Amino acid sequence: MAALLIAALPGIDGAWAAGDNPALSVVPAPSGPAGLATADPPVLRYGVLYADAAGRSHVQYCDLKNFAFKSYAPPAPPQYVGAPPGDVASMAYAVLPVGYVGPWHAAPGPQWVITLSGRWSVEATDGTVMEQGPGEIQFNADAGSTPQGPDGRAGHLTRQVGPAPTVQLIVSVKPQSGGAGTEPCQPVPR
Repeated sequence: MAALLIAALPGIDGAWAAGDNPALSVVPAPSGPAGLATADPPVLRYGVLYADAAGRSHVQYCDLKNFAFKSYAPPAPPQYVGAPPGDVASMAYAVLPVGYVGPWHAAPGPQWVITLSGRWSVEATDGTVMEQGPGEIQFNADAGSTPQGPDGRAGHLTRQVGPAPTVQLIVSVKPQSGGAGTEPCQPVPR
């Protein structure tokens, strides 16, 4: 997977001090419109922000493939229908205003974030940045992140990107017993 290397953004709180900054890598989403990796049968690509067993946060892309070809609302004709893993705990909308920077923090629990409009990014403690726009999906599972580096960063740094506010739909899922997951493509903690 190709990665684009960028420097830390000047003037943003939480940026690495000069000399301490490993180059940030932006991992492009390897998908087409609205996260579709393939259309027939569909594979829905989503980004994952997760914490490994050492508590360091990372970004990776995974695929949802559990689609069934059926009528979702009979007598409507069949279509591909699937449901992401996890039982929904709550849903909320969020608007990140232009210039928004959310300091280092971990997600309050496992959650799906669907970008409705605008662009935003998350930076993991390993220096990887994932940027997303309309129709793209991210799963946040970095609650197990622990302080890293000389300034004790944990979780992720959130940034609004571009000239328009970012509108998101956040779907929190109920954590399963067993604590935080450390496998990036296992969207619900085991």
